[in-house]
Formats: sequence, C-alpha cells, structure tokens
Amino acid sequence: MAPAPRFSAQEQETLIINAAIKAIEESSLLDFSMSAVAKLAGLSMGSVYKFVQCKEDVLIALATRMYQERHLVFKKVLSLPLTTPERLIAMSLLDCSKVDMYTFGNQLESIVNNEALMKRCSARWLTQMINCGERCQNLFQQFLQNAADSGELTSGNRDIEEIKIGIWSLSVGYFQSVRLHLDRHNEEQDNTNIAAQITENAFVLAPNDAHVCNMRRLINSYDWKQNISDNDIKKVCLQLSDNALR
Repeated sequence: MAPAPRFSAQEQETLIINAAIKAIEESSLLDFSMSAVAKLAGLSMGSVYKFVQCKEDVLIALATRMYQERHLVFKKVLSLPLTTPERLIAMSLLDCSKVDMYTFGNQLESIVNNEALMKRCSARWLTQMINCGERCQNLFQQFLQNAADSGELTSGNRDIEEIKIGIWSLSVGYFQSVRLHLDRHNEEQDNTNIAAQITENAFVLAPNDAHVCNMRRLINSYDWKQNISDNDIKKVCLQLSDNALR
C-alpha cells in the first residue's frame, strides 16, 4: 500500500503558490524556474507538475488568485452604504494594497493578458483566469445596471458602457504610469528602506490626488441624481477607513 501523501491537494496548491511568489520575487517573472518553485515548496517536481504544467501556468494561477481577491474587495466596496457615484470614486480612494497581492502585480497583469502566453498555458488555468475576470466585469455591470433601474443614473442604460470603459481606462492608465515611475525611482535608490517607504505611501491616494480629481470629473459628467461633492469625498474616505479598506 502506498503511503498517504504528506499534504492534501489544497495544501499542496497553497505551498506551490507561495513558493512561486517567493521564486519570482527572488528572480523575476521571466527568470524564475520550476525547479526553484519545487524546492521552495518542499515538493517533488512530479507533485508540482500535477498542479501546473509549465511556467505559463504558474503565472496564470497567480493572476487567477489575484482576480479572485480583487473580486472580493470590489464586492465589499460596491456594497458600502453610499450613493453610486460615491462608491465609484471609492474604487480610487481605497488602499490599493487590498487588490495588489504581489509586489509584481502590475507586471503580472500585463504578461498574462499577452496572447502568446495564453497560447502556451493549459486550458484549465486559462479558463479559470478568464472566468475570474468575467466575474469582476459582471459585478461592475450589474452595479451600474441597478443604478439605472433605480433611477439614480437618470440617463438609464444609455451611458453604462461609456462609464465602464472610461473608469477602467482612467484607472489602468493612471496606475500603470505611477507604478512605472515608482519602479524606476526605487531602482535608483541605494537605501532599500526609503524605496519601500515610497512604495507603501503610494498605495493610498490623497482626496485631492490628480487621479481622484480626474475620476470625480469623469463621474460627475454623467447624469446622476446626486453628484460628488468635497464633503462626499470625505465621507467616502471615512467609510473606507471604517471598513479597513483605507
């Protein structure tokens, strides 16, 4: 009789995911090795390959986990006792570390959405990642549809797609630019403590940050029963803080 495995399937998955994160942090998203993942996880290569078949699967698995966590955080923000415009601006005012699970999250998101990588990974992991991404999109779509149905978005369904694209584009463009600047700044720092401090402070945007101001202008350009005021911004910050989201 074969001996019972030391770890359950779920425990092995956790070990491999955590090992992959460490392996990437010790090298890079492109240079980490499967053998390093197995060594850090304390598992055989055979056990690792039962879970992921290649490096691309590792990246997709990490992205899937990131999207799952992002969905939970977004769901919590969109459930706060605020108006719809306030909940939309709350997405820019929350602590970004709540949705950025990894130090390399921004680069990971760019890589896993590359068509060449998608073709190299297994169908199982690609399907899981796509499903997680769709759940986030569907959550936001339903949120805006509820606002249209209730009359809070007075233009009804007409502007839903525009709002979705505008908010997504502004958020992605802004944060990619800021993170790129921070990455370059940190590379130039001799003192790693200073670099870490800068990165940590960048996770939470001030109420008057350029991105927040731009997002407010964008949201208020649509037909709501109630637009966002300065006092609303303060209220949103308090709500996020009370719910450990800022």
